[in-house]
Amino acid sequence: MIEAGARQPITLPLIGEISQERQQTIAICAALVAVVFCVYWIAGPRDTGYSYQTSQANNILHGHLDLVPQYTYNYQSLERVLYDGQGFCFQPGDPEAELVTNPRFSADCKVYMQHSFGPAFLVMPLVVIFGVNLNQALVSTIIGALTAPIVFLVARTFSTKLLNQLVLTGMMMFGTIFWWVASNGGVWFFAHTTATFFLFAAIYFALVRPNPFLAGLLLGCAYMCRPSTLFTGMFFVIVFLPLWLDTPTEERPGWRIHLAPIVKFAAGLAPLLFLGGMVNYLRFDNPLESGYTYGEQFHQDYLQPIFNKGTFDLSYVSRHPPVLLEQMPLFSKPGTLCSFSPRMDCAPVRLSWAGLAIWATTPVFLVSMFTGISNKWVSRAGAVAIAYSCIVIFLLAFIKIWDAKSDTHIPYGLHLLPFWAMIGAAIYYGLRNRDRLVIACWAAIIPTAFLIFNFGATGWSQFGYRYAMDFTPFLWVLVARFIGDRLRWWLVALIAAGVAVNLMGVLWTYQFDPNHFNDWVWVTAKLL
Repeated sequence: MIEAGARQPITLPLIGEISQERQQTIAICAALVAVVFCVYWIAGPRDTGYSYQTSQANNILHGHLDLVPQYTYNYQSLERVLYDGQGFCFQPGDPEAELVTNPRFSADCKVYMQHSFGPAFLVMPLVVIFGVNLNQALVSTIIGALTAPIVFLVARTFSTKLLNQLVLTGMMMFGTIFWWVASNGGVWFFAHTTATFFLFAAIYFALVRPNPFLAGLLLGCAYMCRPSTLFTGMFFVIVFLPLWLDTPTEERPGWRIHLAPIVKFAAGLAPLLFLGGMVNYLRFDNPLESGYTYGEQFHQDYLQPIFNKGTFDLSYVSRHPPVLLEQMPLFSKPGTLCSFSPRMDCAPVRLSWAGLAIWATTPVFLVSMFTGISNKWVSRAGAVAIAYSCIVIFLLAFIKIWDAKSDTHIPYGLHLLPFWAMIGAAIYYGLRNRDRLVIACWAAIIPTAFLIFNFGATGWSQFGYRYAMDFTPFLWVLVARFIGDRLRWWLVALIAAGVAVNLMGVLWTYQFDPNHFNDWVWVTAKLL
């Protein structure tokens, strides 16, 4: 026995005894990074000609917020923003001015990057070492791989089974277009990759280790990469509801607000909002101007039908659902010659440059609309209606094989009504059952999607619908919540189908096409 008052000896347990589970978690996370990196890198393009963010970082290091030729890689391919302090302009003698009616020339006209500075700030330390020749595709692949352990750690919140956790992680990393996007590394897709990384990190500090300050800071980092991700902010406001709001009880009838969590979240988010506004002000004399108003494409005559009512307008909303929900691969009868070359025989199935419906690239995302619905009859009826819509959409695309000029338009978008109805049902049951997570996810998805739908373009050349990456993490959360510890065979089938489709997209885009055009590699045809 130890006498009273005697100092007890301090003994430290073996590290393995106190952190065996943690060691296993670290090993799994390291393995996920290694596996995802190897798959992404081997199957991907391994380089990009559109490393705008790397060039922007190099210009900043040399004292320029604009882009100058001597510090910019592949300067002639830039997606340019042209501004001289007064408005859109061209430098004297610029041949691209011929594409604009009544161009204004200015000796002070400077070239800026159209995209947000977050990824440029992120690669700046590497640019100090490697310069403008830094392989941005490699950096994007690394960031994509580093996303995997964060997804895994969040998945552990929804399932206690290691297999389920790994399946949910694999579904995000290989069963969504994040694989294609992160492997690419080009300017548009690098922004999505970094934003997705930061969004998952913010979700981690909302669901796994609740920390309003870090969640706000990481949401701010995502905003610096993709400003539209700021509209996912309601997710965090709702998830943190128990921290900042006390609901009435029998002992305390009134509502009570705790300011500390709100202040912490704002303190994390505000510096990044200020930084983004300051960068915009220094370039365009307006903290709210991102550069799209002075983008060259916005003023070119041949693109006026796309931006005929400005950059954002309600009339553009109808353009996006056909890509998000309806776009299918292109089908051809055997022996059909491709219109772009009389020497080429079109492949029977080929990718559309316009994109691919989200339920085609990631079929398991369909279950996100059923998460939290407690009425089995509503779920069953909804499943039948959604399946019917998907079949109709596929058949409409397939019909064009036999009659390319056939009218496959369905009035009033009736074939899409089951999607809207099930989203409405999910929100209704979320509110009815006070399901905070379901409400929070849809409060992030819907405002973000609506903002994107108001943009004139739908993503340009892409696999899938790349703008959906801005809210994909929250669709994944809904799916993870739906699956939990119940990994049924049909869920595995949907996940496997998504992996197969995304593998097809990656390989066909980056590996199989012998015709490399403008740094894109697409399987569109086979040589006769």
